[in-house]
Amino acid sequence: TMGEGQPSAWTSYVNVVDAEATVARATIAGATIFMEPMQVMDAGHMALFADPTGAVIGLWQPGQHTGAAVANDPNTWCWNELNTRDTAKATSFYTHVFDWETEKLSFDGMDYFEWKNAGTTIGGMLEMPAQVPAEVPAHWLVYFAVTDTHATVAAAEKLGATAIVAATDIPPGRFAILADPAGAMFGVIKMKAATTP
Repeated sequence: TMGEGQPSAWTSYVNVVDAEATVARATIAGATIFMEPMQVMDAGHMALFADPTGAVIGLWQPGQHTGAAVANDPNTWCWNELNTRDTAKATSFYTHVFDWETEKLSFDGMDYFEWKNAGTTIGGMLEMPAQVPAEVPAHWLVYFAVTDTHATVAAAEKLGATAIVAATDIPPGRFAILADPAGAMFGVIKMKAATTP
């Protein structure tokens, strides 16, 4: 948490070459800056802002610490997903700030967007459904890869987590959304095995 009364949440960081220049672009694009670029010892530089739809995201300009060394393996980070009430505004912002592109997909009649960086898929975005309470702000949701979604949810609940979305099958695999004992939400997913033609 960054302030008194702020709910617990995971913060995702985007690796950038120049944090100062990126914050300048974000400011022009309508970001609310919470933390100007600051040096973190010799590890790197960080900054923190909210996009124009209200989702908070961080920047990381690497020094000695380059960021996550392992991803997509069981029990490691595998996906970030922007949940927003204005996908058009979010698309305009992130394409301006990071030069990302979006690809629109459709799953069971629901629009889903993949973020792409130089043609490589790096995350997702969806319009928050109407049943999400109005007080829930736009946010980036962190996902972790697991080998068994049901077992992970059961273990998390024994440790005090709450299942917000029960284990559910979607085209990429079986996922669930959890809130940890402090209230921070995150996703888990067992991806479907890749098939070869």
